[in-house]
Amino acid sequence: MSRVAVIGGGLTGLSTAYYLAKEKPNWQIDVYEKEARFGGKIKTKRVDGYVVEIGPDSYLARKTAMTELINDVGLGDTIVANATGQAYIYDRTKMYPIPGGSIVGIPTEFIPFAMSTLISWSGKVRAMRDYFTSPYPTDGDVSIGDFFRYHLGQEMMDKLIEPLLSGIYGGDIYELSLDATFPEFHALERKAGNMVKGMLAARKQRAAMRPKGAVPQGQFRQVTGGLESIIDALVESMPENVTLYGNAAVTAIKKEDGFVVTAKDRTTRYDRVIITTPPQAYRAWFGDDAAMAELMNMDLSSCAIAVMAFERSAFDAPLNGTGFVITRKTDTPLTACTYISSKWPQTTPADKIVLRVFLGKAGDDTVQRLNEEELKKVALHEIQRIMGFTAMPLWIEITRLNKSMPQYKVGHRELVGRIKEHVARTYPGLDVIGTPFDGVGMPDGVRQAKELVDRLKKEV
Repeated sequence: MSRVAVIGGGLTGLSTAYYLAKEKPNWQIDVYEKEARFGGKIKTKRVDGYVVEIGPDSYLARKTAMTELINDVGLGDTIVANATGQAYIYDRTKMYPIPGGSIVGIPTEFIPFAMSTLISWSGKVRAMRDYFTSPYPTDGDVSIGDFFRYHLGQEMMDKLIEPLLSGIYGGDIYELSLDATFPEFHALERKAGNMVKGMLAARKQRAAMRPKGAVPQGQFRQVTGGLESIIDALVESMPENVTLYGNAAVTAIKKEDGFVVTAKDRTTRYDRVIITTPPQAYRAWFGDDAAMAELMNMDLSSCAIAVMAFERSAFDAPLNGTGFVITRKTDTPLTACTYISSKWPQTTPADKIVLRVFLGKAGDDTVQRLNEEELKKVALHEIQRIMGFTAMPLWIEITRLNKSMPQYKVGHRELVGRIKEHVARTYPGLDVIGTPFDGVGMPDGVRQAKELVDRLKKEV
């Protein structure tokens, strides 16, 4: 019988243990989590009729690994799509509708784009010139910002592309790798000849694949019991050959006749170790390994999420659409706001309104500098100022994600290749997956877990 340690009890670690235990029922699998609870950043506030996420709030439907996991743990009938509605861009002092037909800000319909007041006519002409532009002049990796500025111009970058894309990774899009974050755009551009042609073709293809008469659904998914219910079901569904250890920070991993793992003053020998933690955790285990320095010192961005509830009868501002994102040049630490009670109506009592406010952008230290009470005050003051209301919240929940989002800089795929090659050569039997490597979203973690298990069942 083989014995395996999974380090990290977030969604990626739990998914790894779950799928591996099913494939290898004769293996003993131990999961170590430093916190008392499992699930990592996934946290749901379930009280007084609210089922509101104070961590991640949804996932992209097209990333199917998450839906497959939800079905596997018996919650498939609880999946819901987001309500669709107009989304907005807040630039400096004014709210602008995102032009219809745009995909992550890239125009695919001429009339809505032409009628938008967000972009000047010179900016529109510059963007539409891309129809006659050749692909980006390099075969290698490039930053998101440089790529889209080349195709659509600086004004489009500042007012549409940057606010829509930067929030996903919480960093500077002029440093983030296109190939590690949105590789489909590079492929689309080269296939079609330029970005606008590629997006027009992609939109036409999606429309052709949609069943006749079908109403388009929102692109995000949730579950009616909240995302934490997925963690609960995953823990409850864990096969018998899995043991979960909470409050069990791993203090040492030694390579000797397999691996020796120390946690909670308990030392255990394992045949294989799988690490699913953030990059900074590796310092405790591989601090003397210079070849792991790039991983351990990976740049991490910070953000905070302020979720606040209001009496609907007292809320003195219109709630048009489902929310807005904010341009970087706007003088505020806020980056976006989602109207949760509009986008996910099942999460909120009918007589309440819930806003989800995001803070933290590249070059702004508000999240690191202020304590939780100060962050609550800033979030409330800024969202009142931007939306123009005076209503006071029934409650505010702050989730601070300090140094939590790995930054996939240009060349990230090569970096990952170097690290994984070193791990395979120097620590046979060790596998490393999770947010430092190939995707920061929930479905990305589940996908990496399933890919690893598929490989192990073939190799071992």
